[in-house]
Amino acid sequence: MNSYLAQAHNNQWSNRRLLSACLGLSDEEFRAPRTGFFPSIELTLRHILDVDQFYLAALTFDPEGQRQDLPERLSLPEIFQLQTAADVRLVTYCEGLNEHALSRRAGVMRATGIVPERVDRLLLHLFQHQIHHRGQVHTMLSGTRVPPPQLDEFYLDGDLPLRASDEPLPG
Repeated sequence: MNSYLAQAHNNQWSNRRLLSACLGLSDEEFRAPRTGFFPSIELTLRHILDVDQFYLAALTFDPEGQRQDLPERLSLPEIFQLQTAADVRLVTYCEGLNEHALSRRAGVMRATGIVPERVDRLLLHLFQHQIHHRGQVHTMLSGTRVPPPQLDEFYLDGDLPLRASDEPLPG
């Protein structure tokens, strides 16, 4: 079993569920100040996307991609579209993993210079980052009229009835 691929699929599904719920927000609710590390749903979702793109660039040995910044303002549909593309890239990347690829070191650009990091550790870091900030958006949604979606499951077969209305993902 490729556990990184399983994580990538779960990540893709969780992002889609969360972003789909957020589509029920008005633009004012989306941008409204809220309690969180990034003080709005907009800024937290933008941060998730920005970090995903940064680490995907590192994982694919693309230093120039690590330097690219997102536009200052993105609408929720734009974030949804870009996050979906990033999630597809991550799934595709994880499909091609083997022991050699996982043990390679990718250069991550930091303020102090390029830091070589193991690919397997970068992936685990990326998944943890996603879970952490999705949880913050989930909590922020609790303060709106849009109910937060269930995200505390790992795409298990026993949870199929809970996802009956979701689009199927492979795997």
